[in-house]
Amino acid sequence: MAMGTSDVLAPGRFRLLLGALCLFLVGTAATTSLRRALLVEFVLLAVTVVVAVLELRSRGQRWLGTIVLAVLVICLALADLTLPLRHVPLMAGTVVGIFAGLVVWLVYTAVMRPHRPVGDRIVGAICVYILIGLAWAKLFETLDGVAPGSFRFPADTAWTAPGPLRYRYFSFVTLATLGYGDVTPVTALAGTLAALDAVSGQLYIAITVARLVALSMGEHAGPGGGPKSGD
Repeated sequence: MAMGTSDVLAPGRFRLLLGALCLFLVGTAATTSLRRALLVEFVLLAVTVVVAVLELRSRGQRWLGTIVLAVLVICLALADLTLPLRHVPLMAGTVVGIFAGLVVWLVYTAVMRPHRPVGDRIVGAICVYILIGLAWAKLFETLDGVAPGSFRFPADTAWTAPGPLRYRYFSFVTLATLGYGDVTPVTALAGTLAALDAVSGQLYIAITVARLVALSMGEHAGPGGGPKSGD
């Protein structure tokens, strides 16, 4: 039977995760003080990690590894905030990237399961897109920390101030292939990663739309390839 508008817009999975991701993006950008921004980012990161674990839990699956990784993310983020140790930012960035990749895989797998409500698929696909952008941002930030000067930031703008916001901005602008050109990669490695960021954004949209359309058509087709009765 065909889904009505109320079914599509009804509360379902991934809404809370999408809200946490949007709050993370907006909340970290709304603070002006760098120290306060780092504290707000840690709190919102911890909230987002907890929400991701809760949203992705499923009966019959073992989530001990995911929970341990989530706790490790929060602990390393806290250590990065409080301890001025040289290798902590690199370790924290690596673990955050691994956790983001795991969440992307789990959410995308859930989105593409048969007979998933349309609303869940749309919201889940948006969450994956945001997570991809955040993962690339963390990779750019880690690269610039290991090899300073990998990116050129424009003078007299907010992006001259140190912090993760400028890498996040560059990541999403590149992912969407907007190409503003205000933040630019300087080294060959940074440029190559930026190109891969842009390619991944375009491939994700094309592949996801094609798969969602194919799933929708298949679910609305009967055993003989025609539409289901009652549709």
